[in-house]
Amino acid sequence: MSETTQGFIRARRPENRELRRQSILNAAAQLLSGAQVADITLRDIGRQAGIATSNVLRYFENREAVFLELLNREYGAWLDALPADLAPDGDSTEPVRAFADAYAASLNARPVLCELASVLASVLERTLSVETVRTYKRRALANNERLADILHARVAGLDRAAAGELASSTIVLIAGLWPFAHPGPAVTAAVEDPALHAAHVDFAGRYSRMIELLTVSLLAPA
Repeated sequence: MSETTQGFIRARRPENRELRRQSILNAAAQLLSGAQVADITLRDIGRQAGIATSNVLRYFENREAVFLELLNREYGAWLDALPADLAPDGDSTEPVRAFADAYAASLNARPVLCELASVLASVLERTLSVETVRTYKRRALANNERLADILHARVAGLDRAAAGELASSTIVLIAGLWPFAHPGPAVTAAVEDPALHAAHVDFAGRYSRMIELLTVSLLAPA
């Protein structure tokens, strides 16, 4: 019997439960490819996964828990790919700018990660149990350490402490820029006015510039 809202079969074995969890996360990711977090309900996720809302709740405590787990998964996948994305360009005469451009491009290519990161503090962490948030924070700290190691290895002259500071700024910068670069329909229509051209926000370009400035400041002597 297929897993549908009419014919749900509860997974008993740990490996089968994990497969169900991943199918729910895949459904949420698919929805995020064409919508923002605010526009997606738990029912939408269940429908996309082919199961009832009540069955989604067998695996996640609420909608925000689904998205938080998806953020963890997306962040881990980004870290897996990042060393290759930041491969040094031997011909670059401005290595910090080249690094910042590559860093921003790597994130810009992962809109699901950026959308989730942009609402982490304001939405995702607001309605969860203490234990769920504690588990997420432990993983987030481990991911930050992993990112710091990557940045320390990639940016010449960036010591480990400075790399940690740069890494910890990643989510904060996304949270500030991503919503402005991806506004709602009314703002999108409004800034089509030629007089408001300066109100357009290019995420990759602006993020790269902020990373460049921050990196330069961290490389400067104390």
